[in-house]
Amino acid sequence: MSVLAVSELSKSYRKIKALNDVSFEVNPGEFIGLIGPNGAGKSTLMNTVMGRIAPNHGSIHVHGVNVMDATVEARRHIGFVPQDLDLHGYLTGEEYLRFVADLRGSSTDQEIEDLLALTELSAARHRVVKEYSGGMQRKLAIAAALVGRPPLLILDESFVGLDPESTYRIRKRLEEHRENGGAVLLSSHILEMLERVCTRIVMLVQGELVMDKSMDELRAEFGEDGDLTHTYLKLAGKLDINP
Repeated sequence: MSVLAVSELSKSYRKIKALNDVSFEVNPGEFIGLIGPNGAGKSTLMNTVMGRIAPNHGSIHVHGVNVMDATVEARRHIGFVPQDLDLHGYLTGEEYLRFVADLRGSSTDQEIEDLLALTELSAARHRVVKEYSGGMQRKLAIAAALVGRPPLLILDESFVGLDPESTYRIRKRLEEHRENGGAVLLSSHILEMLERVCTRIVMLVQGELVMDKSMDELRAEFGEDGDLTHTYLKLAGKLDINP
């Protein structure tokens, strides 16, 4: 069974078509890079999968659960980091992770300790979240997404503002999640990183799905001098820009 099944998904904002008949699946053990220009519909897609936005047409199933019919149940199977964070600022970092663990119904004290260490927040565990820097809040949101090892991780530009060391450690943890049978859907403009870690790339342009290929397929098409950036620019109609 797929972890995420998106079928004929469409969403409009007045006259703007944010998503147009988008269909794809995410399977266990896949690390999928979601790419596209600004305004392509990536964040709309992720927020619709989370049940935060209602589509005009189509269906979404997470771990077999219909998101529109049972949004709360579907969310139990997802670790989500939105582009615009909305954390409970009055909780401490540790309290926030335990709050998420209670909602998800699956975690241990050792896992909380490991996630605080992974994100270098152990020393700040008793500080309230509203006192955290932007980078610290983003790392806490990533730690919260990992609580309980949900089958699907959805991350929207989650590496923005992180230092290289944190980016490396968290990227390795996401790869470990995939190797253990979890699935990752990561939206990012850091194409060089996606090329290294992803098993598949999905691309949106103006709400349309214009590419859904494995990295092996893409590497076969790149040629000796090609890369993901070149393919991105070609599909986005920006080959006049030097890659």
